[in-house]
Amino acid sequence: MPSLQINLPGLLLVGLLLLDGCNNNRVSPTDTAPDTRDVYRPIYSSYEVARNIQTLAPRAIRQAGKIYIKDGFLFVNEVGYGIHIVDNRNPEKPVKLSFVSIPGSRELAIKDSILYADNVVDLVALNVADPTNVRLVKRIENAYPKTAYPPMQNVRFECPDSDKGLVVGWQKSDNKDVKCWR
Repeated sequence: MPSLQINLPGLLLVGLLLLDGCNNNRVSPTDTAPDTRDVYRPIYSSYEVARNIQTLAPRAIRQAGKIYIKDGFLFVNEVGYGIHIVDNRNPEKPVKLSFVSIPGSRELAIKDSILYADNVVDLVALNVADPTNVRLVKRIENAYPKTAYPPMQNVRFECPDSDKGLVVGWQKSDNKDVKCWR
């Protein structure tokens, strides 16, 4: 009985060529549809400016993030900028006490009277026993990696350039000639 020999690589090549012929809606690499995704550009700061934490007068909350409740006080993160402290011991009449400027802040936690927050690439511990005079207790420098992309998904952005400083935020841009995307 004669044996049947199959040339497997040749059979695969023929199969791929046949399947390739099924796609009649080809687009040439030079015919690209416009990319309608939002474009962002990095906002830069020096380490010195980014690490400057201050207790300021209360201000309006523009973009609220996480909220932490401790001993009748609300600690409201304003994404990228800092933390609002509100005396909420009388929930019918909350009183805004202060705004703690912490550039790049997104996260917070509190234990006893110490508030922990991210400060761009650093982790900071702040004493909030007096909410109108918050004091830096400790800083762990470079606890987090430098920002390489915006927090949003499905966006294009100008690639960060570390020679320009730390990326402390992202702003919408009209620049359509960008090479990075997420």
